[in-house]
Amino acid sequence: MTRLAVIGLFVCVVAGAGCQSETTQPDYSIVSPVTETFQGTLDVQGSAFFSFTVGNPDPVSVTFASLTKSSGLAVATSVRLGFGQPSGETCVTTTASTTPSSLQAQILQVATPGVYCVIISDTGALTESLNFAIKIKHS
Repeated sequence: MTRLAVIGLFVCVVAGAGCQSETTQPDYSIVSPVTETFQGTLDVQGSAFFSFTVGNPDPVSVTFASLTKSSGLAVATSVRLGFGQPSGETCVTTTASTTPSSLQAQILQVATPGVYCVIISDTGALTESLNFAIKIKHS
């Protein structure tokens, strides 16, 4: 009977050792959003673009915040604002709209990790070069 008890104990120990497994916890880390500001001068019949990198699949918001004269006086002229991916010397847009400056996002786009761009261009309404500011929020 003792021999049977020893064999049974051995089987339990070996079986128990094989049942151990490592578990991994899901990553619930919170990624803080990044806000980038794209500022420059928009010339008559001109355009300008800015590239940025999205690190996590998340919404990207683009806000055309201001259009001003060199004196700082605000201008209510609409421009073309686009979101897309850079290609050579330009930004190939997937979303675009003609819009005046605003304090609310004009473009809201879900983006996977990668390189994206924002482009601003004159629609033919500018009569002089103007300063602009665009706010891009992403993670």
